[in-house]
Amino acid sequence: MNLAKYALDNAKIVYFFLAVLLIGGILSFDRLGKKEDAPFVIKSAVIMTRYPRAEPAEVERLITEPISREIQSMSGVYKIKSESMYGLSKITFELQPSLSAESIPQKWDELRRKVLNIQPQLPAGASVPTVSDDFGDVFGIYYGLVGDDGFSYEEMRNWAERIKTQVITADGVMKVALFGTQTEVVNIYISVNKLAGMGIDPKQVASLLQSQNQIINTGEINAGEQQLRIVANGTYTTVNDIRNQVITTPGGQVKLGDIAVIEKGYMDPPGNIMHVNGKRAIGIGVSADPTKDVVKTGELVDQKLAELLPLIPVGLELESLYPENVIAQEANNGFIINLIESLLIVIVIIMLVMGLRAGILIGSSLIFTIGGTLLIMSFMGVGLNRTSLAGFIIAMGMLVDNAIVVTDNAQIAIARGINRRKALIDGATGPQWGLLGATFIAICSFLPLYLAPSAVAEIVKPLFVVLAISLGLSWILALTQTTTFGNFILKAKSGDTNKDPYDKPFYHKFASILGVLIKKKTLTLGSMVVLFIISLVIMGMMPQNFFPSLDKPYFRADIFYPDGYSIRDVEKEMKQVEAHLLQQPEVKRISTTFGSTPLRYYLASTSVGPKPNFANILIELTDSKYTKEYEENFDQYMKANYPNAITRTTLFKLSPAVDAAIEIGFIGNNVDSLVMLTDKVLEIMHRDDDLINVRNSWGNKIPVWKPVYSPERAQPLGVSRQSMAQSIQIGTSGMTLGEYREGDQVLPILLKDNTVDSFRINDLRTLPVFGITQETTTLEQVVSEFDFQYKFSNVKDYNRQMVMMAQADPRRGVNAIAAFNKIWKEVQEEIQVPEGYTMKYFGEQESQAESNAALAANMPLTFFLMFITLLFLFRTYRKPIVILLMLPLIFIGIVLGLILLDKSFDFFSVLGLLGLIGMNIKNAIVLVNQIDIEAASGKAPLNAVISATTSRIIPVAMASGTTILGMLPLLFDAMFGGMAATIMGGLLVASALTLFVLPVAYCAIHKIKG
Repeated sequence: MNLAKYALDNAKIVYFFLAVLLIGGILSFDRLGKKEDAPFVIKSAVIMTRYPRAEPAEVERLITEPISREIQSMSGVYKIKSESMYGLSKITFELQPSLSAESIPQKWDELRRKVLNIQPQLPAGASVPTVSDDFGDVFGIYYGLVGDDGFSYEEMRNWAERIKTQVITADGVMKVALFGTQTEVVNIYISVNKLAGMGIDPKQVASLLQSQNQIINTGEINAGEQQLRIVANGTYTTVNDIRNQVITTPGGQVKLGDIAVIEKGYMDPPGNIMHVNGKRAIGIGVSADPTKDVVKTGELVDQKLAELLPLIPVGLELESLYPENVIAQEANNGFIINLIESLLIVIVIIMLVMGLRAGILIGSSLIFTIGGTLLIMSFMGVGLNRTSLAGFIIAMGMLVDNAIVVTDNAQIAIARGINRRKALIDGATGPQWGLLGATFIAICSFLPLYLAPSAVAEIVKPLFVVLAISLGLSWILALTQTTTFGNFILKAKSGDTNKDPYDKPFYHKFASILGVLIKKKTLTLGSMVVLFIISLVIMGMMPQNFFPSLDKPYFRADIFYPDGYSIRDVEKEMKQVEAHLLQQPEVKRISTTFGSTPLRYYLASTSVGPKPNFANILIELTDSKYTKEYEENFDQYMKANYPNAITRTTLFKLSPAVDAAIEIGFIGNNVDSLVMLTDKVLEIMHRDDDLINVRNSWGNKIPVWKPVYSPERAQPLGVSRQSMAQSIQIGTSGMTLGEYREGDQVLPILLKDNTVDSFRINDLRTLPVFGITQETTTLEQVVSEFDFQYKFSNVKDYNRQMVMMAQADPRRGVNAIAAFNKIWKEVQEEIQVPEGYTMKYFGEQESQAESNAALAANMPLTFFLMFITLLFLFRTYRKPIVILLMLPLIFIGIVLGLILLDKSFDFFSVLGLLGLIGMNIKNAIVLVNQIDIEAASGKAPLNAVISATTSRIIPVAMASGTTILGMLPLLFDAMFGGMAATIMGGLLVASALTLFVLPVAYCAIHKIKG
């Protein structure tokens, strides 16, 4: 069917569908989900299991290894990383990136079944493993409830729970989580010597408290026609009930409160702590439904909070720490402005070059295409975010290509005296299959993004969807809307129908230059090859980054103190850091977490903890223009004033977060061998002045004091290993006696020595130990020795084998990729890896290699589809080959663009490179197709080549010019600037290659003499 003719014959049908596209697009824009960045599924889960009092090696052998072995039998397993610490196993389980998001919930169910299967095989005393499959949830609307010193953590938690209950009902809110709440406990302080003197065994007290506080179903009896429920009361309802608990001793009965101080408190040391602007705080994270508009969700959350905030007492304040809804709105508004600027640039260029009427015609096509794309996006569930809006800007110049060719053909035909209707039909029908093939190839060039299974590639998938929809629509509208509107917008007749439109000095000069180039084929093509080689050499020397930083008024820092630091020591030092930051004029707000990273308020965030020697700080500035300066200043301040801490300051990026920029690790089964190999790499890293924060991934060794239980000495005294451990607990963190229920909280009851705060190691030697007899003994009487050693505080595994990594970060201003390549080369040269051990790089290089491999995996398919399309279009091998041979030469323009515009080649530049492939082939198809048309009209081969190239100057220049200038708004974007420079430079040179070099190569391969 002739689509152009049908459109002109049935204009009312065309108008109807155009109205649907335009109105539907406007309505869809309001309904589309809006987020800051494209959402993607984090295919990771965390399994946590506690095994109190066990050393890391025991935890790894008895907990981590059995669970890892069981879950490794699942299908779709990608990586299993684990960390075994004192009394705790943490396993991070990753699924294959290629698994669809829809299959993930089913996989988590399977993971839970696997963990449930292994649970009976875990040793006695181990907790039930908890599977956290919401590890990747993003709590992007992030608050801090800040309290003055007059408020207790209990009061702060109660208000945080009220806020949580209020907000969770807002439409679009999936869950609300709290961070930094302190675990309440009931402390029983008593002198252990007094217990021993009174003949009271702590196990006796524990048994009494547990039996007294247990809820028991006492049943019911028949009372006539009624069933009478019997309730046995007596559980603890207040702390006074615990104080009044009577204990029987050899000397008589005594109340627990008469011999001990009993009071409510908080678990010490705490698991995590949070500060906002130096004050105590509780984090409140709101996770929005990714399918909903986060901006609207944020507005509804604000409405809910407005109802509750007036009731919050003075001294409690709710601070907004990271408002994703506001940031998303600002990001989208900024991109929409860029989109409008790009749209206006394209239309103005067309008007200036092709005339007002042509500009109106092609501009209207652009508006309908954008409207239709928004409408189809709403059906497909693709929302508006930084990536999808960038897709619109990239497509902006390409969307007008088809309409430009149809309009230009029609104008030339009209100028030659052909009827306007016929000129429009012929102008659209003649190149329609060539334009379809070129459009399909342009879409295919971005296909690796859509098919790539890696998390990084998943971020940019919306870009492909937008490009595919919009480019497909642009071809349909070029044949329908452009012809229909052209029938009343374009002039019906030209002034002089006998004049050749190309009979102008400019075209004659161009034809003369092209003739000379064709005559000197060898020199022309040889020069291009030399330039190509030079560009590759320069490319290898240019700075390269994996992901660019984003333009935000925030920066973060991870601060690692030496292993062995307590959370209270870290908090004490960081208070000085907080005070320093608050004195800075452009610092608006700071929030600090201790013991672990905060709730995941931003998708690409690290996950650290539980780790008492760790702090994370989020700094908000008054304006994004200060971000880089303040981030550098803070980094220098920390290194100058806190040299014992490793500080990693980072700007926000979209790339997956890693523990270190450079990580080189060894996998094997012997700790000593791993230490030896890792130390060699650390030595190489220390020699390199370009590297800082050089460290071992296992941290430093910490002092460990171990009373070695002696059965020969202890058992005759009636002291078991458990009794010894419980006595030590009383003198340190406290022995758990039972539980006390208060409201919806369950408070552990802890027995502690009343001198616990002043206890020293030597005091533990004489600590009373309780046995099964009435007599007590001291700790030193039941041990064979007190062993003092330095040991690692954790054991790390990778796919069930121990892994130890040498980690480092490049010094500020040093290119990370260049620094890694240098170190990796030296390590490979100097280190001989023994048999049974594997050396591997991790960190950013691993993420980059995985992403590049994911893209490269589908490149053969992409080029196959391109070649097949070209083969169908031209039905010969020579023409597709000559078009594809032009592709490598675009590197000349890429290097030129990056150098002139001062940009580095990053991941998004790779996207620009993929787009250039399609754009270049599209221009080449238009030219080669025109050569065929000219040759079919009876012209000599050489004349046909020159004539066709001359006639394609305007379409090729316009198509490229609109795309290049349409990229201008993106050039100043922190994320897409490198991609814009790549496309602008590459397409500029590619257009010149299409007009000057492609005809030469065509003549060479077809043996056409000049």
